[in-house]
Amino acid sequence: MMLTMPEILNRRVWAGLALVGALSACDTTGVRDGAVLVDPVIEDPIVVEEAPVALESPAESAVIAKRVPSRSPRAPRRGVLTAGDIDDALNLAAFARYQAGAAKRLKLARTNLSRPVLARITTFDGKPAPGVRVTLRKPGAADAFYTGYSGVDGLVSVFPAAYGHGRPGAVELRAFPEGQDVAVTQKIATNGTRANVSIADAEGWKPDFLDLAFVVDTTGSMGDELAWLTKELKSIVRQARRAAPGVDIRYGLVVYRDRGDQYVVRNYGFTKSQGQMQKWLRAQNAGGGGDYPEAAAEGLMAGANLNWRRGKGERLMFHIADAPPHDRDAKTYLKAARRAAAKDVQIFGLGASGVGAESEFLMRQASVLSNGRYLFLTDDSGVGYGHAEPTISCYQVSRLNDLMVRVLKSELSGTRVEAKPGSVIRQVGSYRRGVCLN
Repeated sequence: MMLTMPEILNRRVWAGLALVGALSACDTTGVRDGAVLVDPVIEDPIVVEEAPVALESPAESAVIAKRVPSRSPRAPRRGVLTAGDIDDALNLAAFARYQAGAAKRLKLARTNLSRPVLARITTFDGKPAPGVRVTLRKPGAADAFYTGYSGVDGLVSVFPAAYGHGRPGAVELRAFPEGQDVAVTQKIATNGTRANVSIADAEGWKPDFLDLAFVVDTTGSMGDELAWLTKELKSIVRQARRAAPGVDIRYGLVVYRDRGDQYVVRNYGFTKSQGQMQKWLRAQNAGGGGDYPEAAAEGLMAGANLNWRRGKGERLMFHIADAPPHDRDAKTYLKAARRAAAKDVQIFGLGASGVGAESEFLMRQASVLSNGRYLFLTDDSGVGYGHAEPTISCYQVSRLNDLMVRVLKSELSGTRVEAKPGSVIRQVGSYRRGVCLN
C-alpha cells in the first residue's frame, strides 16, 4: 500500500505527537491448562466461503472508522491517556457482519469463525464456573478434537473451522469439575446461541502462573507508547496481581520495525525479573518505518513462538501498534494468531494513535480467535491529533491504565471486572458487561 508523503506524515509522524508527555509520564494447548487443538496450524482456514451464520448478539449500528483531528497537541497531565475496548467474543453476530464487510472493503484475509462452539459453565445455583476442564468431540467420534478450560465468567468460545476441524452442526461437550469423578456431558448445537452447562460445584479459578508478554512496534511514531509501557508496567501489574496473590509472573518482550530498518524483530524471551523487563524497555528507541505498514506479522509470530508455559495458568500477549502488516503478510499475521491461540495464548491488540482500518481489522480477528479483547486509544484526553473511531456500536472510555488493570484482574480472577461508574469518562451506545445491546 503506497502512500503519498503527506499521508505518511499524517499517519507516522503527527500520530506520534498525539501522546507526547502523557505516555512518558504515566503437544499444543487451547483455552487453559493443557488445552489441545489437534493440528492447530494449517494453511487454508482463512477465507470464509459461506455467508456468516446468525450468531448470538443484538444488531449493530456500524461506525465507520475515520480520522478526526482533535484539539491541538499540548503537554498533558499525568495519566490522562484514555482508551476503550471491545470483547468481540461477546458480540459475535456484530463481529461477523463487520468482518465480512471489512474483508471485502480492505481486500484482506479473514479467519474462518463460522459455526463456533459457544457455552457457559455454571454451578447449579447459577454462579459462573471458570477454570473447569472441558473437552469437545464431534458426535460419534472416539477422540476429542479440543481440550481446554472455561475462561472468564465460565465462558467457552471455540472456533473449529479456524483450525481445520470443519463446521460441525453440533458437538458433545464434557465438563470435568475438579475433585469430581463424573463428567457432565451435554450436546451443543453450533447455531450461534451460547448454551448453558450446569455442574454441581466448582472450586474457582486460581492460576498457578502468569506469562505476560508485549509485542511492540518500535518504529518512529511509537516512542511515546514505549515510554508509557516502561513507566506504567510496574504499577499496572502491582494492582492487577491483587486478584491472584502469589501468582508466579514472567515478563516477555518482542519488538519489531520493518524490512530495511536497523532490525526487523528483536526477541528478548521471558524473564521473571520485572527490573530486567523494564531495563529491556528502557534500552529501546523508536526509529525507522517510513511507509505505513510494518513487520507486524513477523512480530506477532515471534510472540506466538515464545516458550509459553503449559499447565494451569494465564498466557497473555499485548500487541501494541499503530500500523498493520504489509498486505502480502496479512495471512501470516492471522496464522500467528492461530498458533498463539492453539497454545492458550490470549491476544490483546492495542491500537495506538494513528491506527487505521487495516490494523483494526487484523488485530480484532487475532483477539476474538484467541479469546482476548481489542483495545484502542481515544481522543477524550483532549490532547494530540485524532484517533480513528473504531467500527463498533458500543464501548466505554476510561483511562488506559485503569483499563489495563481491569483486563489483567479479569483474567487472573476468572470474573469480568467492569469500570467503576466514577471512572467512566464517556459511553457510546448501550453497554452491559461487554455486550452491545444496540
